[in-house]
Amino acid sequence: MAWTGRKDVAPDRQLVWQVFVSALIFMIAAPFFCCFISDVQPIHLWGLAFQLVVIVTFAFAFAFALWLWLMSVYPLAIVAAFSFRSPVFGVFFGWLFLDEALGLPVLVALVLVSASLILISRPVQVPQKV
Repeated sequence: MAWTGRKDVAPDRQLVWQVFVSALIFMIAAPFFCCFISDVQPIHLWGLAFQLVVIVTFAFAFAFALWLWLMSVYPLAIVAAFSFRSPVFGVFFGWLFLDEALGLPVLVALVLVSASLILISRPVQVPQKV
């Protein structure tokens, strides 16, 4: 991890530990927030199988391992700027595929997020001594 200075830890090992610890914490905390499913139906099992196979295996594991690898190779400030592109693409694809409305507040927010990405991504200019 970048903030610990442990760049020698492989991304897959970081991912396994983070998933293990968070799963343990969520399993302990879950009974305090909701009730258990008393009547398990096939739709519940299909949903669980979908989450395990598609979301965890392909999307989460691949994307998060790629994210951790990027943080071990490139400076954290540059990699972190990419995470701010998620809402921009989310709004765009929501409008494109789900027919979501784009009002003025959403468009202003997208312009502000895009402007901040431009400011963050531009190269640093070192002042020259005269």
